[in-house]
Amino acid sequence: MIVGEGNLAGKGVNAARDFATGEIVIAYDLAPLTREDFDCLPEGEDLFVHSYGGRRWLYPPPARWVNHADDPSCYQDFDRACDVALRPIYSGEPVTIDSSEETARELSTFIEAYFKARSAKAVEDLLELVDAGAEVWHDGRPVCGHDTVVDALIADGPVQPVGVKWLNGTGRWEALCSAQETQLGRHLTILLKVVAGNWQVLYEHRG
Repeated sequence: MIVGEGNLAGKGVNAARDFATGEIVIAYDLAPLTREDFDCLPEGEDLFVHSYGGRRWLYPPPARWVNHADDPSCYQDFDRACDVALRPIYSGEPVTIDSSEETARELSTFIEAYFKARSAKAVEDLLELVDAGAEVWHDGRPVCGHDTVVDALIADGPVQPVGVKWLNGTGRWEALCSAQETQLGRHLTILLKVVAGNWQVLYEHRG
């Protein structure tokens, strides 16, 4: 890979040789980060942190500098942690991805981890997934405060959402989840925001 000019901290990635369709262009190992690790990152390094399954992960170079394109040259294979050529890529050509797929992956894995933690009554996991200033409305009753909200979520018992739909907000840093709860047929609305590099529940309403 050749690192040149681009839109990610002023950098982008170009191919140093030709790649065939289906060939791995960039493979990468994501480094897991705790909140303490995130807080200790050098200035600007937080731009390369992504949230999967409710956990923070730091992208290494050069994968962190692969730019977005509406007609990308690669797709992200999340299972194998690599960017794969969608078509022939020629030496000197930009290596690009559709970053909306990354956001969709972040949100889907967060919701999966969130409802799994609720079903398992995993307090420590929920404390990582719910923001300290979160507010929850259940059956017309507001609940506020980190520990109080987590206690209320656990007291609700398992929740199985269906028909999950997303509305992304400013950039990729806010998202609204709309779903139906299968047990009681109530509508479920959850507002998420990236806080310190990790998606967090800010607001939830069931009714």
